[in-house]
Amino acid sequence: MIISGCICLLATLAFLLVANLFKASSSDIRKGNEDLKQIFISLDMPPKKVESDGHYEFEGGGLNFYVTFSDEVINSHPVLKESPNLTKNRLKVYVLQTGDISYYKVGDNLFNHGLLQFLEKESRNYLQEIGKKPNPNYSILYWKDQESLKKGVAFYEKALTLVDIQDNSAIKHIDTVTVKPGKEAELKQLIQEMDEAGLLTQKYK
Repeated sequence: MIISGCICLLATLAFLLVANLFKASSSDIRKGNEDLKQIFISLDMPPKKVESDGHYEFEGGGLNFYVTFSDEVINSHPVLKESPNLTKNRLKVYVLQTGDISYYKVGDNLFNHGLLQFLEKESRNYLQEIGKKPNPNYSILYWKDQESLKKGVAFYEKALTLVDIQDNSAIKHIDTVTVKPGKEAELKQLIQEMDEAGLLTQKYK
């Protein structure tokens, strides 16, 4: 009985040790919460609450933050309302570590990757049509600061009205995006306006 009790105690201590090894510090979690809060405030999407349990995932690493918004904010921003990472009023933001929180990572968690890849492809086609040759090793849509992401969100929300998105989450595949009938010219105009706004940049992937 004593030996069995000791084994159970050791197992419990080992579990707690491992759990703490795979958990961000309280100060890092607080900083991550505040950083995310300020980023969303600067994007005119003030959250009600930002939280994380700080536990790193055992497979692949990384941790999740959860950003809760009011109904008013959700309904005012289609980018939020249509985000694949939104469950009810909570947006999941995944980062490898708290130091990775940035405008770019927020966009990466906010946008539908299927639509973003679609816009990337259309942007490349547009640049080629006007005589530019984008490097295939570089991303065209790289919005890494408050100004570019805020502009990017505005154009992204316009794009949402011009396309149909097929949800492929059930088969764990990126969503399929097609232009709505009769909206081809508007989409091309949208891409041109994105270029004029300085949003078609090149950044090494």
